[in-house]
Amino acid sequence: MSDPDYPDKYWHFYVELPGQKKGTRQGIRNDLAFAELKREVIDPWKTGRQFTVSGVLVTDKALVSNIRIVQTEHPMTVYTDRYFADLAAAGVFTTADGRLVPFGKGTDFTNELLYATDTVAAPAPSVALLLQLCERLPQAARFLASRREGKQPYKIVDEYDVQDLLHAVIRAYFKYSVDEEPLGKVGGGRSARADLALPDVNTLIEVKFVRGPKDQQRIVEEFAQDLLLYTAWAPLQTFIYMVYNSADLRDPEAVARLQGNGNTELNGKRYRTAIVLA
Repeated sequence: MSDPDYPDKYWHFYVELPGQKKGTRQGIRNDLAFAELKREVIDPWKTGRQFTVSGVLVTDKALVSNIRIVQTEHPMTVYTDRYFADLAAAGVFTTADGRLVPFGKGTDFTNELLYATDTVAAPAPSVALLLQLCERLPQAARFLASRREGKQPYKIVDEYDVQDLLHAVIRAYFKYSVDEEPLGKVGGGRSARADLALPDVNTLIEVKFVRGPKDQQRIVEEFAQDLLLYTAWAPLQTFIYMVYNSADLRDPEAVARLQGNGNTELNGKRYRTAIVLA
């Protein structure tokens, strides 16, 4: 596809780099014309030159932890006005960054514009692949738990161990994933962080670790809470609730039934929900 084949408007660009103390630095530009996007981002990225986005200096693309280019039919305000109006009508307070809303409303051109000619192309993102990785994570864990003589085993004793292993496996297939993605506040309540976020496929993953049958009630209660909390993430289209060591639940099938038909609508946001019993 040549440049003239791309729509002139409205282009949105997001870049994230590591900050101090595990924080992040984010640069966001909205409503760019394609010529602006090409001059300010695409050309420098392709040629290895440094560039600046909203005060965030990108000196080396190898340092970038997340990057997205999305094109929408309408300018940002059309989507943000509707988004915040729906939340207000539902009595929901959020500190979510409105500049991120268009990234869940348009067509993603990140791979095509930035990686199409790279020696190693970015893999095609797939929610189905994500679900398969979550389902088969216990097999990977068992392999690492019994290693060669003299090698320390990788033991899973809590949710953090599950998160770290899952993140490592996902990064083998998905170029961009973010652990502990910060979310806004919903309904004036507490703010939250998603265990794993994959903006390429508009998906959040929440990991739960089961220690015994008594965790059944906690798993059910936290599922209901997370369904509401994660509506604050503007790009959300799929929410994966992964329950690790689920065989130790009192009634795993009851937890699986919480998924229903997989369609969820809360606070004016519609998204898919998948419960993975691993």
